[in-house]
Amino acid sequence: MILVVALAACSRPAPDYATITGYVENPSDEQVEVYYIKETVTNTREEVKAPLDENNRFSASLPLDEPRLVSVRIPRRSISLYLEPGAEVDITFDADDSTGIPGIEGDLVAENRLLAGYNADVASKYARMTVLSKAAEMGPDEFRLYVTDNYEEKLNYLRNDIRFDELSEAFVSMMEANIRYEKKGELMEYPMAAAHFRGLDSHPELPEGYYDFLDDAEIFNDQYTNLQSYVAFLNVYQNYMMQQNEPAEGYGDRDYYSVLFEQSYDAFTGETRDIALAGAVISMIRFGDFELAGEHYERFMDLATSDKYKDLVDAEYQQVLDLSPGKPAPEFTLTDIDGEEVSLSDFRGQVVYLDFWASWCGPCMQQVPYARELKKRMEDHDDLVFLYISVDTDEQAWRSKVAEENIQGVHLNVPGFSHEVPASYNLRGVPTFYLIGRDGNIVDNRPPRPSHDNIDEVLLAALEE
Repeated sequence: MILVVALAACSRPAPDYATITGYVENPSDEQVEVYYIKETVTNTREEVKAPLDENNRFSASLPLDEPRLVSVRIPRRSISLYLEPGAEVDITFDADDSTGIPGIEGDLVAENRLLAGYNADVASKYARMTVLSKAAEMGPDEFRLYVTDNYEEKLNYLRNDIRFDELSEAFVSMMEANIRYEKKGELMEYPMAAAHFRGLDSHPELPEGYYDFLDDAEIFNDQYTNLQSYVAFLNVYQNYMMQQNEPAEGYGDRDYYSVLFEQSYDAFTGETRDIALAGAVISMIRFGDFELAGEHYERFMDLATSDKYKDLVDAEYQQVLDLSPGKPAPEFTLTDIDGEEVSLSDFRGQVVYLDFWASWCGPCMQQVPYARELKKRMEDHDDLVFLYISVDTDEQAWRSKVAEENIQGVHLNVPGFSHEVPASYNLRGVPTFYLIGRDGNIVDNRPPRPSHDNIDEVLLAALEE
């Protein structure tokens, strides 16, 4: 949900809103974005775009149903705030100074001044990838001690602050939970990180008792389902659970996401179970067998206790259903690399192999040589169109890559995933391919990549229809 707001009146907001006002020195844009992660399964944002006035001030009222960590962003600068429903906070910051502590006035001053200091002094030292990279040189016991020391430093920063007794109970609970689940998540990710950074084919052996921290009876708590750190830990735990329960012969023909669904149902309760099951079904909808996904969609709708997650999964299912074979491919009109207007309907009567990609995407670039060979093998088929839509936000990078790699086909560009064209195709990552028939309907919403052994067979079959 995106709202464009004008400068607000001076009356206090309704209890289910929070208001952020502020002054931006050296702004690099004409507006600021104010947002939070509203739903942690798909990282859906609640967002307000607030224009700067002639004095570089802004005001935004943000729908808020419970205490949240909210981001205020303008190019080159992002600030995290703690807000509760009904709160009014005023901030002052320099967009050119990425490390400066913002000025904070209004409600929740103690919480937000502590949060700003915490992010600058502690959190910045222990970003997730910074911590996980230590697995390259640390054994499991050393890594566990390192993460535990970080955890104690974070907690002490919070609890030893002179403002601690003034802090909102909800703020303290949120901060402590974030710190706790960051620690658990990092410990869970150690085997994967060690294998990755050391170039190993398998996870290193762990000492007995390494996972003892999972024995906490209240390790899963529905109170924290709106925290990204909690859901991230839940996701890592699900992967761990699948590995621990994997039979010696592997999962074989059993669909991975189906097994994940079953194991998650048995392992969790309450809203945490809803989140885990929703994640499994959405992954199946996006990446697995769609017919099987439909069966699990129906089961989830019967099992889930929260309308919030039912609505979320239903929206995902309906969106993919609308892009299933036989459905009309979403129409669009864009400007190609030569400045000519191109519409999908221009290719009616031809078969279109549509490739969403980006110049910065490693897997996309791996497909380029195969795509070049594929196009050469298909050069006698004038009725086959290789249509590329780049999601590069840097237009020059897109143009340069097309030229450098001599990528043959029709080339279009949109600035990012949020543009209406990739959004209409439910684009979740790149590369993503669609095969569109002569009648403008989708033939295959998950066709093989150019590198796949049967890509020629699939394209020739579409050409014969």
